[in-house]
Parts: sequence; structure tokens; C-alpha cells
Amino acid sequence: MGKRVRTNAEGRRKMEDVARLTGVSLSTVSRVIREPHRVAEPTRLKVETAIASTGYVPNLVASSLKSERSRLVACVVPSVEHSFIADVVRGASEVLRPQGFQLMLATSDFRPEEEEDVVHAFLSRRPDAIILTGLTHTDRTRAMLGAAGIPVVEVGNLSDQPIDMVVGFSNREAQKQLTTAMIDAGRRHIGYLLHDGSAQNERSRDRYNGYRAALTERGIACDDRLTTEVEFSYRGGAVGLGQLLAQGRPIDALCCSNDIIALGALYELQRRGIAVPDTIAIAGFDDHEASSQCVPPLSTVRIPRLLMGREAGRLIEQTLAGEPPTSKIVDVGFALQIRQTF
Repeated sequence: MGKRVRTNAEGRRKMEDVARLTGVSLSTVSRVIREPHRVAEPTRLKVETAIASTGYVPNLVASSLKSERSRLVACVVPSVEHSFIADVVRGASEVLRPQGFQLMLATSDFRPEEEEDVVHAFLSRRPDAIILTGLTHTDRTRAMLGAAGIPVVEVGNLSDQPIDMVVGFSNREAQKQLTTAMIDAGRRHIGYLLHDGSAQNERSRDRYNGYRAALTERGIACDDRLTTEVEFSYRGGAVGLGQLLAQGRPIDALCCSNDIIALGALYELQRRGIAVPDTIAIAGFDDHEASSQCVPPLSTVRIPRLLMGREAGRLIEQTLAGEPPTSKIVDVGFALQIRQTF
């Protein structure tokens, strides 16, 4: 005997059960499901409790066909392993969820081609909007998003020509200011550990260019032998540091394209008995949760990650409500955190 298929009539009966239990109309139950922010909290909570007790699962696919709204927002991130992305996603969800939207999340592993596949899969499910990380996308991804005609927010960097809207900060300027502060602290032989795959990650590339710009402006030669690409991990930071030290060239400071790499390098310096910051200073980027708690606390760049997500959610909310934002480019800024590693 085959599986019993839930019919539209059965779904309506379930909705009628919810309405009967709560003493409200079918239209009110429907509104709680599709637009909970438009229902008074006591009524909404009563209906949600009844939905849970009856086991009713609304058919949102059918609802979206009628309303042309899926109430879904797609979000493509490079990885879910570190706090930067977690805070951005949480910030977006804080704004969108009360408005009845749910986030769908997928990873691209820092590869534009993988992002292209994910975007294609998401668009086939008709999301109302999409959030992308960074500005590097394939031509096909851009074409698909242009044809979809939905709000698109890129987060994590700035551009004066976004696909649609962008929320971020200048990675180049942030790294430039941090490196300049290191130079002002008396460092002259500054190495750099670069996240591998930077050719496909403009955020990492912009940070490296900011490092080079700071050296050039202060009249310090950029020695490419003091730069190496490493994997995005604690181990990558340790291995990269070892590679630079093995060259035997003078090095009195080290900048890293993110805190994970910097922490790995810091731990390796400590294992080797190299004093930080007396012998080698070190700085990261992103202000990872562990960066203020390690010994010594890591100097880095703090990014308002939660704000970035909230701003992305706000842009989507306003656009879908028919209220175009006053600006499609939002700069959330950054702040240097000069601690005890230089």
C-alpha cells in the first residue's frame, strides 16, 4: 500500500481545527502563518500553540504560489566554522524572522563556482531575497540574480557598483590602518600570512593590498619573501610562521589576514620560545572571540558583524515592503583593537 498523500482538503481541516481551538477565523490563522508580525501577540501565541498541539504543518508552497511570496531568504556564506559568519547570520535573522521570513543557509567553501551552484539551487526554490558574502561572483551567478529580480545584498566588503545592495566596510583601509599602527610601534620587517585562495576572495586580497599600501606610504620596501599563503586554520598560521622563519630573513612583526591564522602563529611563536611582542609583534583581523582572551591578548580589527547582518536584513525588509532604502550602500565601519601583541 502506497503512502497516503495529504490533500488540500485535509490541510484545510487541520487549519479549521486550529481556528476552532483558538476561537479565531481561518483568515487569522492564515495570517499568523504567513505574516505573524501583523497579528497581535496574544492572538499569535494562542494560534501558534494550537498549531503545535494539533501537529498541523502549513503548506507554505501552496501559499507562496498564491501570494508570490515564499517568505524565505537565501544566504550563501563561505564557511560556518568561524564566528564572523555566525554573527552576520544571527543579525539578519533577528530582523527578518519577526517579519515572518526564514533564512536558508548554504556554504560555498570560498569558491565562486560552488556559490554559483548554490545560487542556482536556491533560486529554483523561489526565495524572496538573497544574501551573498563578498563581491566575487561568476558571470553566471550575476546573470541569474539579475534575471530573478529579487533583492540581493552582498555583505563583508564595499563596492560602488554592487549587484543590488551592499553592507560592509573597507577591508583595505582597515588593514592599512592596522599595519600603520604596527609601523608606528617601531616595526620595520613585517611579514604577512595570507589566506590561501585569495585570488578568489577579494576580502583577503584587499587586506593584503592594504598591508602593502601602509609599507609603501612609510617608505618601507615590500619584501615578497615575507609573505606566504596558508590555509584558513590554526595549523595554517603555525605552518606559515615556520616557513617565514626558516628563510632566516629579519622579521620583527607579522600581520595575518584573519584572527584564526594569527592565533595559530601566536601559539607557534610561544612553542618556539619567541617572545611576543618583544621579538616579534603580531596582529590579526576580525576580532575573533578568542582574540581578547589569549595571552597576550591579540591586536586585531573589530568588525560590527551583528550590525552588518541587521543592516542586510533591514535593506531586504524595506525593499520587500515597497520602501526602497535611501542608500543601497551601507558602510558599517571598523575599529582597531590595539592590545598587547605589539
